[in-house]
Amino acid sequence: MEILKYTPLFREKCIALFESNMPRFFAPEELPLFIDFLDNDIEDNYYVVEKNAEIVACGGIFLDRETDEAGLSWGMVHIAEHKNGIGKLLTVYRINLLKEIYPGKVYKVDTSQHTEGFYLKRGFQTIAVVPDGFAKGIDKYVMKMNLVGRKI
Repeated sequence: MEILKYTPLFREKCIALFESNMPRFFAPEELPLFIDFLDNDIEDNYYVVEKNAEIVACGGIFLDRETDEAGLSWGMVHIAEHKNGIGKLLTVYRINLLKEIYPGKVYKVDTSQHTEGFYLKRGFQTIAVVPDGFAKGIDKYVMKMNLVGRKI
């Protein structure tokens, strides 16, 4: 497996990754938001995972200048590749990037009830839960990681 920097050449593959995770992990109404992100909001820190010449995962990092928090954005693994260690590989890679690029920040991820446990294992804590926060049946879990001893 290899982690590569995202380019627009990977756009359709990333959309297919998203669609493979609907409706359990992502709601159909979130797809236009993801496409807009791919087309307009990617800065320089979005990545894909290639396995056997196929794109099997994608995800990025960001800095929120308003809150001075950094975090993980739009992470996903193709549904057929869940439980194969790819999500862990990409998430650890992105957390290490956060530590390198944004040291001393509180790190954040917004996720759902389906992946809260995954992020708990990586050191995040659940700060808030918004029922149906992403869509009906998909609650929004706001999770943070604090590596510098500050209160979250």
